[in-house]
Amino acid sequence: METKGHELDEDQVDSAIADLLGAEMSSEQKSEPAESVASSVLPELPSQESMGEDLAGNDAGLTATLRQKWAELCGAA
Repeated sequence: METKGHELDEDQVDSAIADLLGAEMSSEQKSEPAESVASSVLPELPSQESMGEDLAGNDAGLTATLRQKWAELCGAA
């Protein structure tokens, strides 16, 4: 009932995979420029200055809380 196994030609398989990937890559490059591909994959990061401004108000409260906890853990408070 079992069928006889077939020999696998690895070179032929590698060639077929390379052809498929090459065709896929060329169609993607034609449809979208590289800049739009990068912008769709990579997130837009905020600048360092804007992050510093956003955290300035929260940082004072967080710093005070952490210092208080550190003092409690050290036995000073």
